Amino acid sequence: MGYGNQKAGFCGHGVGIELDELPVIMRGGKMGLQPGMVLALEPKFTFPGLGVVGVEDNYAVTETGFEKLTGASYDVEVHA
Repeated sequence: MGYGNQKAGFCGHGVGIELDELPVIMRGGKMGLQPGMVLALEPKFTFPGLGVVGVEDNYAVTETGFEKLTGASYDVEVHA
């Protein structure tokens, strides 16, 4: 996530009573995920000279995997 020396150290976090909670989703993170946790995954992509694009989706951790809670799509419209 990021570009050059402007890299973020994480790409997601837990959501609960506070907006940003554990676990922090990051390279080398050691905290395991457990059913009932809610996560916000928010990868960002930097295009040098153009800008940054980011999305954020919420997921519930289930017994068998993940359930996407966000209803948004990733349809992109380009207007010239």
